[in-house]
Amino acid sequence: MPIWRLQTSWSITSTFPRDRIVITPHFNDAGALTDPDGLCEDLANALMTWFPTTGELRVTAYDAQGTPPVFPAGEHILNAGSSFAANAPRELAVCLSFFGTRNLPRQRGRLYMPQFMAGAGPGLRPSAGMQQKVADLAPIFGGLGGADVDWCVFSRTTNTAHSVTNWWVDNEWDVIRSRGLIGDERLEGTTSEG
Repeated sequence: MPIWRLQTSWSITSTFPRDRIVITPHFNDAGALTDPDGLCEDLANALMTWFPTTGELRVTAYDAQGTPPVFPAGEHILNAGSSFAANAPRELAVCLSFFGTRNLPRQRGRLYMPQFMAGAGPGLRPSAGMQQKVADLAPIFGGLGGADVDWCVFSRTTNTAHSVTNWWVDNEWDVIRSRGLIGDERLEGTTSEG
């Protein structure tokens, strides 16, 4: 009965690993014969419906409780070798927050979805439509794998999983600096001081 970490990535701008947008939802598999390839395929197909793209979408299953090195147990790729051109800040995100049982440390989690996946250009706050678009992920994660598989919060510290019971999407932006582009131009100058 593994806890699956389904590492999900979209190729944005190029196919280089640096240009991937990654989220890692976890799923508690209580079934005896669940197929990790099937879980990956189901999640990839659902996310492609949620955000249709011509870029590569890759979902890879890892045993979250496995002993390092942990190798992929399953994988599914759509639009292999292609990328999606996003003409928006990649680091600006709308957050899907969630918790299992109680809103306490190690029982809560967050998935940061890029603004351009949530909807039109950014305003002062995410619009109600953007919030709803990200909220639409909750039933996708909650329904994945059938009755034996639960979307969960997994804590490596306590090695426990808590099935997600509550979720929300705020009308505030989050910034994921690691998703930003590397600067390729610079303006420089000096001052007249000393």
